[in-house]
Amino acid sequence: MKPIIPAIQLQQLHADTLPAWLHLTSPLLRSYANAALGINGPDSNNFIALALEGESREQIGLLLAEVMDWPTKNEAAAQRLCIHSLCVAKPYRRQGLGRLLLTQSQQWAIAHHLSGLHMPVPLQSQSSEALLTLTATKGGWTSTPGNVVVRLSVSAAVETLLRRLELVVERQSRNASWQIAPFPKSPTTTFQERITKAEQADIATPLNLDQESLPWQPAVDYSRIVLSEGQIIGWLITHYVSADCLRYAKFWVDPGWEHTGAPLAMLASVMRSAHFSESTNVIPKGCFISHPSNQPLHHWVEKQFKPVSDSWCQIENRDLLFQQPQE
Repeated sequence: MKPIIPAIQLQQLHADTLPAWLHLTSPLLRSYANAALGINGPDSNNFIALALEGESREQIGLLLAEVMDWPTKNEAAAQRLCIHSLCVAKPYRRQGLGRLLLTQSQQWAIAHHLSGLHMPVPLQSQSSEALLTLTATKGGWTSTPGNVVVRLSVSAAVETLLRRLELVVERQSRNASWQIAPFPKSPTTTFQERITKAEQADIATPLNLDQESLPWQPAVDYSRIVLSEGQIIGWLITHYVSADCLRYAKFWVDPGWEHTGAPLAMLASVMRSAHFSESTNVIPKGCFISHPSNQPLHHWVEKQFKPVSDSWCQIENRDLLFQQPQE
C-alpha cells in the first residue's frame, strides 16, 4: 500500500543541503553534483538540484540538472537543461511525483530562456520504463540513440584482455616516436603550452590544472599523457567515482596518432597499475562511456570490452524543444 502524502514541499537545494539527498542518485553523480553545485554557488543558474520533501521531512524525490551549451545548425547559440538524474524514493513511486519534478524543471528552463530539455535514459535499468513513459514521444519528446555506459570489475577475463592489449602495444611500439609519461601532479610548462595551444587553435585540451575548482579531480596516479618531441599529443585522465571504482573519463590522441600504439599503451598502463598490479591498493572496478557516433572506436570497444563487461548499458537520448516566441 502506497503511503499517503498529505503535503509536499518542492525546494531547490544548495551546496550545504545537497549532500543529505545524494543517496537518491547514482555513485557516478554524487561527487560530481556536490562539486558542481559548490563551484557554481547558491546564486548560479548553471546547476540545479530540485527536491521533494514530505511534511515530516521525508526525502521523497530528487532531480539533478545542468545548463549546457548545445550545438545547433544555426549560428545562434542554444542552451538546454540536461537532466542528469531523476529519482523518486521507492515507497512514493507511481503517484506522479516524477512528473512533478520534470514539469518543475521544464518551467525553470523556460523561465531561464533555455531552448529545451535533454534527458539521457539508460535502457537496462530498473527506472528505464518509468523514464521512457515520462518522456514519451506523444508528449512532444524526440528520441535518438545515445552513448553506452560500460562497467567492469577485476576478473580473469579482463586480465586476459589486458595481456592481449599489452602484446599489441609491444608490437606497435617497437619503432614508436612517442613516450608515455605520468600525468603531472601540478602544472608544468609542457602542460601549460598544450592548454595555450588549444585555446589559440581550437583543438582538444586536457584539464587546466591551474583551475582550483573542478567538478572532479584527476586520479593522477592512474592518469597518463603521451609525448612526441616533448609536446603533449594525447592523454588518458581518470577519476574516482567511489573508493572502489575508477572512471576512465578523458581519452584522447591527436589526429594521425590513433594507430601508432599510443592510445593502447596509455590504456594498458593505467589498467595494469590500477587494477592488476601487485599493490595492496588495487581498485576492483572501472567504468567508462563509449560513443557510438565514433563508429570505428565504438566497434573496437564493443568487440573487446562487451564480452568481459559487468554491464553494457545503452543510453537513449530524449529531447524536448520549446517553442520559441514570435518576434
